Amino acid sequence: MRITLELSHRKPEITLPVNNFHLLSSLIYNIVDQSSSEYAERLHAEGYRLLNRSFKLFTFSPVFIAGKGKKWQMHEDGTMSTWERMLQFTISSPKSEFIEHLVVGLLHQPFVRVGQEQFRVETVRRLDSPDFFDDMRFVALSPVVCKIKHDDDRYAQYLFPGDGEFEHKLFENLCRKYEALYGRPYEGDSRFRFTIDPEYLERRKGKVQKLITLKEGKPDETRVKGTLAPFRIEAPRELIEIGYECGFGEKNSQGFGMVKVDYRGVG
Repeated sequence: MRITLELSHRKPEITLPVNNFHLLSSLIYNIVDQSSSEYAERLHAEGYRLLNRSFKLFTFSPVFIAGKGKKWQMHEDGTMSTWERMLQFTISSPKSEFIEHLVVGLLHQPFVRVGQEQFRVETVRRLDSPDFFDDMRFVALSPVVCKIKHDDDRYAQYLFPGDGEFEHKLFENLCRKYEALYGRPYEGDSRFRFTIDPEYLERRKGKVQKLITLKEGKPDETRVKGTLAPFRIEAPRELIEIGYECGFGEKNSQGFGMVKVDYRGVG
């Protein structure tokens, strides 16, 4: 399930940090807290557990300017600004209780704050789910993150398409989310293939890696690398649906792995 928030502002211009994922994540928890502080705390502290792992089972998009082709104006100081009045922000999760708490929380909180900017929530719109197949094309709205850490590694290593273990780790991650969501192991087909759109790859000269800084300038600043590109995925449809609703890859509740269906050339 997905909901899109349409946000408005009345200032001549608004400015946000380019690296604002942590602000959007905090906003989501604050909205849920307006509905149920108990659920918000449990989601933040525990999530949906699978053995020693915790999954929040939600993700979200960047903030987009409403209207086709409209883009943020980027500045050298790490901020971005716009004078456009309407913005959009989409949140995705397979958990109906999460979506319900978001909607109820927004009823109690018609104004929301992202960083130093305040917005009015004009509409909350539920989006129809697409039909899912075992071969689909998506556009990554935020980087797909995949990591691996061997016993003798000091730090985890980021993986990208073409790396030997990338597809295996991505498949494994979807299977764990499936189990956390349904309470039973995934025992279906294990076929899995992830392919970057070759035309996009050529246009970008192979540069599809994206670095995102979380909590920039703070003591707990973190840098995260992922793949930001249109891609084709061939896998069991139930796992593709998990990826669409929860996010593909890791760190979904921090805004990574959010996708939309790529309908170009379909139909």
